[in-house]
Amino acid sequence: MASSKTKYSHQLKRIFSYIKEYKRDLYLTWLFVMVEVILEILVAFFIQFLLKSVNDMNLNKIIMWASIMTCLGIFAAITGILAGYFSSSAAAGFGKNVRKEMFVKIQDYSFKNIDKFSPASIVTRTTTDVSNVQFAFMVSSRMVIRAPLMIIFSMIMCFITSPKLAWIFMAIIPFMLTALLFLMSRAHKYFVKIFKTYDELNESVQENVDGIRVVKSFDRKKYHIKKFNRVSNSIYTNYIKAERLLSLNGPVMNLSVYVAMVLISIFGAIMITKNVEITLVNGVQIADGVELSVASLSSLFTYVMMILMSLMMVSMIYIMLVISKNSTERIIEIIDEVPDIKNKDNPIYKVENGDVDFNHVSFGYVEDKYVLNDIDLHFKQGQTIGIIGPTGSSKTTLVSLIARLYNVDEGEVKVGGIDVKDYDLKTLRDSVAVVLQKNVLFTGTIRENLLWGNAEATEEEIWNVLDIAQASEFVKSFKDGLDTFISEGGSNVSGGQKQRLCIARALLKKPKILILDDSTSACDTHTDAMIRKGLASTMKDVTKFIIAQRVLSIKDCDQILVLEQGGAVIDLGSNDELMNRCQVYKELYESQLSGGDFDEAK
Repeated sequence: MASSKTKYSHQLKRIFSYIKEYKRDLYLTWLFVMVEVILEILVAFFIQFLLKSVNDMNLNKIIMWASIMTCLGIFAAITGILAGYFSSSAAAGFGKNVRKEMFVKIQDYSFKNIDKFSPASIVTRTTTDVSNVQFAFMVSSRMVIRAPLMIIFSMIMCFITSPKLAWIFMAIIPFMLTALLFLMSRAHKYFVKIFKTYDELNESVQENVDGIRVVKSFDRKKYHIKKFNRVSNSIYTNYIKAERLLSLNGPVMNLSVYVAMVLISIFGAIMITKNVEITLVNGVQIADGVELSVASLSSLFTYVMMILMSLMMVSMIYIMLVISKNSTERIIEIIDEVPDIKNKDNPIYKVENGDVDFNHVSFGYVEDKYVLNDIDLHFKQGQTIGIIGPTGSSKTTLVSLIARLYNVDEGEVKVGGIDVKDYDLKTLRDSVAVVLQKNVLFTGTIRENLLWGNAEATEEEIWNVLDIAQASEFVKSFKDGLDTFISEGGSNVSGGQKQRLCIARALLKKPKILILDDSTSACDTHTDAMIRKGLASTMKDVTKFIIAQRVLSIKDCDQILVLEQGGAVIDLGSNDELMNRCQVYKELYESQLSGGDFDEAK
């Protein structure tokens, strides 16, 4: 238990360190809260003098004390407003810094790190979890100072007003705190379940929205609604359980304070009317012939209400911490995740050529389960390598190792004769351009998307790569040309157009190695052939890896790599060589082309 508390204390210290440049606002919040509390306490303290003046029917003193209390109340309101302003500023800045830290850290993740957290979970952590912690920070930044100070000052004033009656609070407060801690600890486990289920909820929504066309074409609306309702109802059920426990907090607090008020009323009335010694059953002395005025008793009631409100604040702080505890843990997990791919000391900043060597490479996504086993392949700069194989033959995994999107488990991958681990990551990835089958266009213009490949590219260079990618014709057909706006995910262009724009973007990098991972699958065979023809004539010194399901897309490659299920190499050779000696490739060729002649370039 102690270890858990220490861990959470460390996490809180870590997460609140991101207040950074907003510390001034936080300190000003605390300053104004302290002034506000002192002023409110003084208002309550002066009530007894006002009541005494009323009792004495002294108009001058009534006006004086009323004026003093009014001024104090106005200044208290002003300091309260200022405290709220600076508190909001500090909380907003804190949330901004946490989100930025998480986002920047995620950019350093390798694919393996990203695989550890689902996209839906990452979205939840950077939105819902940060909002929870930010709200808890905003609430607690004021209350963590206000509540303790209010309780301490109110207790001091109680002892000043009536030392004997003040001991009633000392007996009741421990009971209240014990009950509070018990309720909060029981509620925490439900909030842990809630935030884990939030990941499932976001995943369900994201999956449905991303695949809405498939959902509608298969009429699976009811299935997804049922799935959503199941997750949503789980969140609802756990929230109900947690809120039922938290709802007991108010009644417990009220009961305790009402008991205190009743006891103060009884013993205070006796002290006022009889002025006699009163003792509790256990022998603790409450009053001993000390006179208590009605005005002083009224002040005591005011202090009781202040203590009640302060204890309610304490309970709210604790509730916020309970709710944000799991969010804090999930945020720290993102921030503390160590990227398994990073630059070594003194990395190499230049890739000499596009030679690629796989030296007895083995790789697996999980420990002791390889999807690539002892791959030993060697390719020279300028070669075009076709890769073909069934789904699950690790074609994409193999080429991902070239750009060091994953680290190999055994062996080494070399580019330009140097282990990819020795390169600066940016240098390596600027030299290796990857175009995926489901590549992404970002919200913005076509020009902005293409300039991802090279921010300094000229207009001529842009149109040149669009020509190679067979995209210039349809781009020119758009009214705004290169300044045509691309919707989120490229939803306002066709699949084939999206793929060709992604190819053009990759070509702008002027890479030494180009990887096309089934990236012309949405294009017709004629367009596919024209793209390959353009690449062959304009990028002769670039090593090209073409992953395809169509034999037609790779049959003219210098070498063709045939993989089987499980990532094993069946054979490597030219189209003619494989037709003579590789039965698997021959069957694929004949089944797809049926012996026909295709003049795809025309």
